[in-house]
Amino acid sequence: MKSPLSSRNMSSEKIAEDIANSVRKGVAWNNLPVHLSNRFHNNQRDYEKYVFNYSLKNQLRFRGNLVNKIFRKEQRYYELLVQKSINTLGLFPYHLADIVTKGLRVTPFNYYLDVLSQLLKNDKSYDTLPNFTAADCLRVLGIGRNEYLSLISELKTNTTRALLFTAKPNPLEYLPKFPQRIRIEPWWRVEVGFVLEADIRYVTAAERSLIDDLIDFGSQTAGKCDYHVVHSLYRKGLIYLDVPISGEDKISIPPLRNFVMNRVSGDYFENLLYKIFVSADEHMTILELSQMLQLELDLVKQAVSLFCRLGFAQLKESALDSPLAETKYHESWDEYKREQALAKEAPQITPLNYNNFINNDVDGGASSVEPLKARQEVKDIKEKDKDKDKDKDKDSSSIGYLSSDGNTSDFSFANMPTPSPQPATKDSPQQNSDDPDLSSEVDDLSETTTKPSLKEPITPTDSFPKTGKRVGFLFDSTLTAFLMMGNLSPGLKNHAVTMFEVGKLCEESMDTFLAELEKVSLLDAEGEGDVSRYFAHAVILRSTICSLRHLLPGGLDLLRLECLECLDQKTRDRVLEKKYKFIISSTPLTASMSHLFSIPFFGQFYRSSDNSHMWTKLFYNHITGYGPPSLFLCRGTVLKALPRIFLGYGKLLVNILHSDSYVINSENFRNLNDQLKNGCILLQGYGIRTPGELRYEAFPFNTKDKEQNKWATHKAVLKLQEHLDLQHHCGYVTFVNTGVPDIGCEQYELEVRLRHPRSKLKAVKKENSPKEIVPNKVKLEEEKSEPKDLLSPDQTEVCSFTRPSNSPQHNLKTPDENYFASNTHNSNEPSAVYTSEDCNELLASELANCNMKMELVSQGSVEIPLDRETIQQMQQTIEEEDTAEEWTLLDVNFGVPLFDVDTNTRICEQIVRNLSSEDNLKELPRMSSEMSEKFYNFLKQCLYFEDEHVEQLKIGKHLPHPRINLAFENGKVCYWNGR
Repeated sequence: MKSPLSSRNMSSEKIAEDIANSVRKGVAWNNLPVHLSNRFHNNQRDYEKYVFNYSLKNQLRFRGNLVNKIFRKEQRYYELLVQKSINTLGLFPYHLADIVTKGLRVTPFNYYLDVLSQLLKNDKSYDTLPNFTAADCLRVLGIGRNEYLSLISELKTNTTRALLFTAKPNPLEYLPKFPQRIRIEPWWRVEVGFVLEADIRYVTAAERSLIDDLIDFGSQTAGKCDYHVVHSLYRKGLIYLDVPISGEDKISIPPLRNFVMNRVSGDYFENLLYKIFVSADEHMTILELSQMLQLELDLVKQAVSLFCRLGFAQLKESALDSPLAETKYHESWDEYKREQALAKEAPQITPLNYNNFINNDVDGGASSVEPLKARQEVKDIKEKDKDKDKDKDKDSSSIGYLSSDGNTSDFSFANMPTPSPQPATKDSPQQNSDDPDLSSEVDDLSETTTKPSLKEPITPTDSFPKTGKRVGFLFDSTLTAFLMMGNLSPGLKNHAVTMFEVGKLCEESMDTFLAELEKVSLLDAEGEGDVSRYFAHAVILRSTICSLRHLLPGGLDLLRLECLECLDQKTRDRVLEKKYKFIISSTPLTASMSHLFSIPFFGQFYRSSDNSHMWTKLFYNHITGYGPPSLFLCRGTVLKALPRIFLGYGKLLVNILHSDSYVINSENFRNLNDQLKNGCILLQGYGIRTPGELRYEAFPFNTKDKEQNKWATHKAVLKLQEHLDLQHHCGYVTFVNTGVPDIGCEQYELEVRLRHPRSKLKAVKKENSPKEIVPNKVKLEEEKSEPKDLLSPDQTEVCSFTRPSNSPQHNLKTPDENYFASNTHNSNEPSAVYTSEDCNELLASELANCNMKMELVSQGSVEIPLDRETIQQMQQTIEEEDTAEEWTLLDVNFGVPLFDVDTNTRICEQIVRNLSSEDNLKELPRMSSEMSEKFYNFLKQCLYFEDEHVEQLKIGKHLPHPRINLAFENGKVCYWNGR
């Protein structure tokens, strides 16, 4: 269900997008649609202001755009464009270099000098720079995070006390005087810049000759010019470089180097860059890429040109690759070409022998040996962790964090620290500028360090390129955080940055990625505590890739969910349908999924948001009737006392928004009120004295395995199989042993029926109303003697002590009811409240019966005479003990886990053997749709009371938050009355 606020926000976003498209298409005011003109209050002047500001912000060319019709001064327009770009810390407008550099004499060097001097004057941090701007600053100026910090320190040191309240030193005096020696590819174009007569005095004869040729004959290919002259003129600012891209070119994106992870600005061009990052494919031309994204070809060319300039992409095919073109290169580039031919080879890796139980008839070398080393290392770490946990004496007020799968952890991606530095290796000679200890050592990208560009293979598989559709393995930012933390492997960080920023790691880079993962060993995490969890994810990820990589001839790509979410639904479907046959998801995923995939998907069957893990837990518990007692509390709820359903539980599991679950002691329940101020929470019973024990069982269940067959016959699993498809999908079921046996639900009902508290109150009053007419005087006396607090504290439920005096249950009261009941003796003494003649007589008779039975036993009597009711009660107790389950259902996750090696191995085996078959892939979307419909029906039933007349609800892009406090008690979901 969409809230009015979310609908309003979505409509505002759509209108803003339509207005931006109108500006780009040059739609004049007279041709603007009515609903868009109403946005500007039918004022043409406001629309023209918007066009002007939008053109400056997005660096649109003056000629050929709508701004040309509303602003006449072209030179002034470009001056304002440059100044606005500097103020907003944007990228240098390379696509406008023919005007900005040649006409205004603004080069990338002096442009970024102004950007950094502005930051230094305002005492801004280095993280203020957007990612791509910071990467280009590092390339042009050689200033990274550490250099920037040293500049700030130097400025403060040279600021005397007399100048503290007056003028500060000019930051330009401390910035570089010349640009860095950058990487120049031989297929780039050299263009003449803004050259004055005074500049000619400081150039050599060879440099002047090249300038004359550029003026007389136009731009030249860099490879046909003298290599050293090109670099010298660039550093003097007399030429600029153009990176030409055509619609027939193809690019590849290797692991990122020198990428600065600061922040995203959210502007149009930056969003375009990330879209191309996640969508680009080396088998797809630039024209096909623009058609798939439904974007203008010039915009895509502009973005790809920037990627090649920054070194984040490499051109795969070009006319300059031909042997004829190579013979025309200047002789000074011979050394450069020899270095390209002798470039380092990609490291050879030893394939991980995985799944020795897979038959030899599996296609494409999918059969391999099970990772016994990884399995044994994981088990050793687990046993050591268990021993440590037993020795720990936890404080009653301590809070142990859990992930969404229930594993104890201190990790939260929201508080992820800056990745630690790594030393240079053979595989990664260049370091990211944001490394604290290495960003000061900027590599000189001269002819000795220039990377292979055109003809050299990136990976050994380039000689035999993989064609056809691929398998997509879906992950989220949590996995990249694990790979960045803990220095798992020296060269692993570049791949983790690529997975995070690009949002994809292609099959072509998989060999080098697996080589880095192979260096990770769980033995290195010994004694590291929770850090071993990061090592386990890396080891299991490698075995997972090796087992799933050969399912299809095209190989496997790693896809980041957050980057796919940046694409609109139709574009994402086109990208996935063109490249992938099916997608396999890691689990659990912490990121939101606003739309389901249009291709077969081994993962969650529902659209997720920040609170989806709470709804799904409640859903699984309700459809099975099994699970720990739970409360799903709305935002703003205040807990004044421990809820009755948690009486006897010493440990509670807390599920909150935007974070992992954690465990608290039940006496600290009042701390949850702070969480309830910010959002809803799901509270579950999790143990009596210690946190419950967890167990993971993979599905589809292997009935031939005795151990798995035991769990496949669990009553909760049998109920799950009735409503969910556990045969065509894959995943794992999480069981918990809280120490309290679960007997399930006696009267199971699939539909949720929430009774309104008012209707319940009326029903109780109607049942208790006397049939005979009572005189008014008697009514008044009864009202006077009856206490006013007969209702529960929330005024929604009649307490049980309001039964009429003639009721048979009136004489026997529970201790709580007897405490609140009015005393017939009207005594003021506290002891009189607990006194009841009936209770005393009943207690005396029971004690006498017990004494008689004890005497019979002491006399050696074997048979004890029992009445029929006692025998029936004992039989019923025995039957309940037989039906009670020691382990109860906690959660169900669909996909492939990366934290447990046994569960991961079984699921990968099922995918390779059975689930990836054509027949199963055809059934998968239909089964997912049916399960999704059941889940949404459950969701709708939990939002309103059954007697409320509500129109047909539609679940929107994000799952709604609860509007009613819900409880899972006695095997079903019901309304919680606050007690």
